[in-house]
Amino acid sequence: MSFSSADPTFSEERLLSLLASCPLFSPLPEQALRQLAGVARRRRYEAGEALYRLGDPSDSVFLLCSGRVRASIRSRDGRDLVLHVAVPGEAPGYIDLIDESPRTVNAVTQGEVEVLVLPARAVRASLLEHPRALMQLSAELAGVVRQLAEAASDLVFLDLPARLAKLLLARRAPDGRVELGLTQSDLAAQLGVARQSLNRTLGELQRHGLIRIEHSGTSVELVDRMALRRLAMGDGGVLSQM
Repeated sequence: MSFSSADPTFSEERLLSLLASCPLFSPLPEQALRQLAGVARRRRYEAGEALYRLGDPSDSVFLLCSGRVRASIRSRDGRDLVLHVAVPGEAPGYIDLIDESPRTVNAVTQGEVEVLVLPARAVRASLLEHPRALMQLSAELAGVVRQLAEAASDLVFLDLPARLAKLLLARRAPDGRVELGLTQSDLAAQLGVARQSLNRTLGELQRHGLIRIEHSGTSVELVDRMALRRLAMGDGGVLSQM
């Protein structure tokens, strides 16, 4: 679907604002953003649709305007490993922009989603023309590498309660609550465990007074953040002392 300046929701200024809010595009000068806005297309997806699948060509860049997109890899026996859940302002799969290799994950919508779709060639040309933006992208990629290294280390050296405590602390909002933003199955897959194991661990943290699970099951209140920090650092004695 093409954008039109007559569309009050997606005027040219709205397009520029959406592009400028994304870390991938924010370092670009206004003229470059206007050029990209001119080739952007809006697309809507229903729940459960794929922006792209593993092995698809990396010929488009997606900017998420609304909704959530889950990036995952499926094993041969049908299990999913959730790598990331993108929220508005992010560009799912932007890493594939660099080497033009086929997609390395499945990107599937959670609920209704609206995106801007830009030709990867146009985005790549704009980044090459503006070194500051390219350096910003390099910094983003370095951050991804560090996160992957940390995640691999956690899987080896931390048990499930420690990994869960670390995840909850990382997502904590100012009011001390955590909106999980994932189904429990997705959250379990992200932690590399079965859903039953996740449920047991959530219950264990609640019994020891570290968290309080809201009735809806979609949010958690962090009751004892100091104990959670100790647990996240690998101090398994936290639970035995309570």
